[in-house]
Amino acid sequence: MADQNSNFAQLAQTGRPVRVGFFLVPDFPLMTFAAAVDSLRQGNRLARKKAFEWVLLSADGAGVKSSSGLGFDVDAPISKAPRCDIVILIAGINYADAYEPNVFGWLRRIYSEGAFLGAVSTAVFLLARAGLLEGRRCSVHWESLASFRREFPNCLATDDIYSSDGRFVTSSGGTVTLDMMLYIIAAIEGRDLAALISDQFNHAHIRRMTDVQRMSPEDRFGIRNSKIAYVVRQMEASLSAPVEITQLADSVALSLRQLERIFHANLGKSPSKFYIELRMARARELLTFTELTIAEIAELCGYDSPSHFSRFYRQQFQESPAATRKAEIARRSLGS
Repeated sequence: MADQNSNFAQLAQTGRPVRVGFFLVPDFPLMTFAAAVDSLRQGNRLARKKAFEWVLLSADGAGVKSSSGLGFDVDAPISKAPRCDIVILIAGINYADAYEPNVFGWLRRIYSEGAFLGAVSTAVFLLARAGLLEGRRCSVHWESLASFRREFPNCLATDDIYSSDGRFVTSSGGTVTLDMMLYIIAAIEGRDLAALISDQFNHAHIRRMTDVQRMSPEDRFGIRNSKIAYVVRQMEASLSAPVEITQLADSVALSLRQLERIFHANLGKSPSKFYIELRMARARELLTFTELTIAEIAELCGYDSPSHFSRFYRQQFQESPAATRKAEIARRSLGS
């Protein structure tokens, strides 16, 4: 939860509503936008005052469509944007559509003027491209984390659900955006108001920054055995440098045969096959959602050469890595 010494706390001293600007990139995710805006609306209602106000912004002042096809008019282009205390960027898979000199220049200018900057999901790429996150801790959605770290090695990218560093706050996206907004609201208006908002949304637990992004192995794979869950966590943490199955068995005080038996009983396959499938699933995600090269993906998934990786990939999916990427590019070009 929020630290009352957070940098955002200084905004409570303005004596006026805190103005939040939302910069929308075409195909932005609607869920994150709704969580961000509605938390402020609910805050005003429960505080019984206008603690917050907000404006919608786009690069050129034109309306912006979300990824679900719902469109929103905006209040101003960035060139005529009113002064905001906080500006939050919201973007989805087409975040690079906002890679424009005027956008980067605007971000650098408003930061130099004292604005707090936030980014939700892939919008963190915009802050990094603008040169504002060098040496800064930032949260990146697990799907884009490897790609972000390769492109911006001097940023302190993390898989924490959200991060706050100085006048920057970043969210990995999705429902986490509500937790990030509650953090901001608590810093400005107090923890009690944030708790009231959370209750109003039936959000029973305000997550901390360091909570995990992804479902636990127990929930994702229906695992009920604690030793298997521990082994699966080790597998997921070591996709780029696979651990020998015998070492995994030793880590839970089982023999290799015992580990294989309980894997078959609980997951219907051997530990080795399960491990390979985890690596292949990660490879498919990287091929689909990043622009990393096949050689880079092979390395991230623990294969010593692209040819070795491609052979396993073809066995798993009955197509080459290049074919998967080509199909995804075609799908996107059709807007599906």
